[in-house]
Amino acid sequence: MTSQRKSLRVVAAGSALSLALAGLTPAAAGAQVIAPAPGAAPVAAAPQAAVNEGYFTSADGKNTQVYWKSQTVPNAKGNVVVVHGAAEHSGRYDYVADRLLADGYNVYRLDHRGHGKTAEADNSVVRGHIDDFHYLVDDVNILTQKAKAENPNVKTFMLGHSMGALAAQFYGIKYPGEVAGIITNGGGAPINLSGRNEAGPVITPQEITQKQRELDPTLSERLPLTELTTFNGQIAQQVLPGRVDVHVPSAPFTDQIQVPNAFTDGVASDPEVSAQYETDPLVNKKLSLGMVQQMVFAGFYDGVNADRFTAPTLIMHGTKDGLVPSYFAQDWYNGIASQDKEIVYWEGQMHEVFNEPAKGEAMDKVINWLNAHNV
Repeated sequence: MTSQRKSLRVVAAGSALSLALAGLTPAAAGAQVIAPAPGAAPVAAAPQAAVNEGYFTSADGKNTQVYWKSQTVPNAKGNVVVVHGAAEHSGRYDYVADRLLADGYNVYRLDHRGHGKTAEADNSVVRGHIDDFHYLVDDVNILTQKAKAENPNVKTFMLGHSMGALAAQFYGIKYPGEVAGIITNGGGAPINLSGRNEAGPVITPQEITQKQRELDPTLSERLPLTELTTFNGQIAQQVLPGRVDVHVPSAPFTDQIQVPNAFTDGVASDPEVSAQYETDPLVNKKLSLGMVQQMVFAGFYDGVNADRFTAPTLIMHGTKDGLVPSYFAQDWYNGIASQDKEIVYWEGQMHEVFNEPAKGEAMDKVINWLNAHNV
């Protein structure tokens, strides 16, 4: 593809589970499969990091106080803004932060509105709720501008997982050019309006367990969901002027209608990770109807506006993701206008790739991508 950095790859990781709600199996999608070395890579010793944390005032007009934390190292190569997913908090990304710090990157994190340490009693946005996804992304922008202002001589990147991936994609659409590149895991979009459906060759993975081979096919492996959600959207894009500015706030009182957090199945294959998630006091045990509305809005916002996303990007997804269908990643990959884009499917891995057996290799991939784009 000439000088453009474009590739569609599936990385096979030796975990206990394989392919997930993917838009197709990697083979059907025509994606390259690379077998990783078994086991997680050890974390190199990070240089001494200066740690700062506090609260900033959201731009939502409600005086919402948003928790943030920064870890900075001497002679840093760059900044990475880490954006967490739904119902969790930024503290669950210590492994990611340690790997980035060890390679010389500053790390900036925040807890979203209604999440973690931001969900304080004196904030108007209650725990488990999101009132407007635009406000959430605007909060991410405040932290991003802080990172850039404090380190003006290096590049700033963004890494988002799950709902944080939706936010990072949303950010690239709403705030184009503000970061040097965006990495996502477990995100994507439910529709592809470009009409494209790019794919590549398939290599059978070498490191795959017998348990993985015996897993039942997922819904996405049974159905051609990528094809079913790919459209030539030129007409749709013409009749949706100004769609980047569309706001769909949560309806009144939807913060009071809450359901139990069901984000447990298909999230992680390690029982210890699942147990820690369920007992973590900062993980939301309930989600509001408004939060669900906002995540649905964000997914379709990203899909409809994908042609406005031009940032260099690395898109990752576990093929056994039991929470976000992995065809979302391929739809997003094909829908965006980025000339420098790459997609990596981690075969056998569940939703939280950074907590899966492939986490070491996944972070190797992230760091190598950052270094290649930090020139």
